[in-house]
Amino acid sequence: MVRPLGITILGALVVLAAFVMFLIGIAGFIVGLAGLIPGSPLPGTTLLLNGLLYVIIGIVLGVAGFGLLRLRPWAWGLALLATLVTLVYLGYNVWQDSNAGKDITLTAIVTLVIVGAVFVYLLGVARAFRRPQTM
Repeated sequence: MVRPLGITILGALVVLAAFVMFLIGIAGFIVGLAGLIPGSPLPGTTLLLNGLLYVIIGIVLGVAGFGLLRLRPWAWGLALLATLVTLVYLGYNVWQDSNAGKDITLTAIVTLVIVGAVFVYLLGVARAFRRPQTM
């Protein structure tokens, strides 16, 4: 089956996000190492661990992005799970802010709509990720 254009765009964006996360993680890791020097005002351990976490997230996103580009079924499941978790997380934050008396920002609404649209799109293109039946 031919890869849908939306999956190509989504896969490329996930690979780009992975690259950015990986670079941020490397930078955080290096700054965290500098923070371990005695007398340094930087919180070295926190930056070191956050940098390591960002590197790991970048690697996972990179694998998922390339899986999406190659129409791997596990990549579709991973993308669907990540989108659902993000949707729940954003919705919960908006709900908490509204209960705390804060105004709901336009950015939060637009982000919810975009993530919701990606979730619905992934559900719609599930057929593209199915493997052909062999006899």
